[in-house]
Amino acid sequence: MKQKIEYIAVIRRWWDKQNGNSYFSAQVFDIHMRLIKVLPFQYGSDSEHIIASWVQAMNPIHEHIHDVSRKIYFDRNDTTKRDCVALGSVVMEGDE
Repeated sequence: MKQKIEYIAVIRRWWDKQNGNSYFSAQVFDIHMRLIKVLPFQYGSDSEHIIASWVQAMNPIHEHIHDVSRKIYFDRNDTTKRDCVALGSVVMEGDE
């Protein structure tokens, strides 16, 4: 039985060719496309694990991290640094 998708994670990755480092930023939405989390521009390549860990910690019922990741649709794209920074600099309502 396939689990239902409950979250949508929009991830943008940028590869710094000069220094050989990867960076990402992300936005996490519920299934109704309400923004629930913004991950700012940051170093690393494990964006899916960071998002799944955050969703796991947010839910009151503990589930294994692999079960949580199956509930998330990951929309991953490589992009420019400018677009990656812009995605992570969105201000959520109430965080002004």
